[in-house]
Amino acid sequence: MRLSFTERASQAVLARAREAEVEGWLLRIAVVAGGCNGLTYDFYFIESAGPDDTVVDQGPLKIAVDRASAALLDGTVIDLPRGPGFRFDNPRARKTCSCGASFET
Repeated sequence: MRLSFTERASQAVLARAREAEVEGWLLRIAVVAGGCNGLTYDFYFIESAGPDDTVVDQGPLKIAVDRASAALLDGTVIDLPRGPGFRFDNPRARKTCSCGASFET
């Protein structure tokens, strides 16, 4: 599975982990139902990956992705542009909302 963060997005995640004083964590990224296009991205810190997770090593970031989400996230690049929130460049998304927070396949 290919999933990557830009340097700016990676640094933002690391800063948030430091602010939350989270240690020994992985970043869980999942695709969940919601948003104006039917699917949205969810990510948060977890202590360990589940048995069906794929773990992506992205330098200082270790990312856990469940099996169903992995199929929808393969090839995605996550960025943090100058505006608020992370931006997902997902090649599997046929349609996205204007803010990029939700998509459909």
